[in-house]
Amino acid sequence: MAQWILSLPLWQILRFLGIAAYILIAIGICTGIMSSISGLNSIIKRNLVKLHLSLTNYGMLLGLSHGVITIIDPYMPFSWGEILIPFTAQNSPILNGLGTLSAYGMVLLVLTSDFRPKISKKTWHAFHLLSYPTFFMTFIHGYVLGTDTEIPEIRMIYLASMAAVLLLGLIRFTIGSSGKTYTTQGAK
Repeated sequence: MAQWILSLPLWQILRFLGIAAYILIAIGICTGIMSSISGLNSIIKRNLVKLHLSLTNYGMLLGLSHGVITIIDPYMPFSWGEILIPFTAQNSPILNGLGTLSAYGMVLLVLTSDFRPKISKKTWHAFHLLSYPTFFMTFIHGYVLGTDTEIPEIRMIYLASMAAVLLLGLIRFTIGSSGKTYTTQGAK
């Protein structure tokens, strides 16, 4: 079984998982920001929240898989310590450390969202604001360290997603939010 796994094109799988995770997380943060903008119909907001939760959860899972595969990748293997302890990687410690911090940030965001009914809105919101620095670290990790950023279409995906998050974030903080937190069950 181990030999079969090692015979897979791990470097390509690793790259695919990183890009796919980034795209899901980018669209996920955009739908999350849009769901909080005031003036939108409650049904649209609820659907945006469902999409936001699905995209960010799957993006996180793909991102974690991306990190774990580096353990067995023969091209550039990482140790568990290099993956779990930020800024300890022998190769590009700062950029890989940002990837590790991004993974921790995503796990924290998903967990606090899962426990949203059990914590105060103020506490949840404070944690959820970490989505912005988490996304920016994810962007830097992928854009600078990712070998596929040389491909113009991939580079445009990164740049367009960053522009979308910045624009939607600006709109969100300028217009404000509806003051309601929507879950998949409705307003709280």
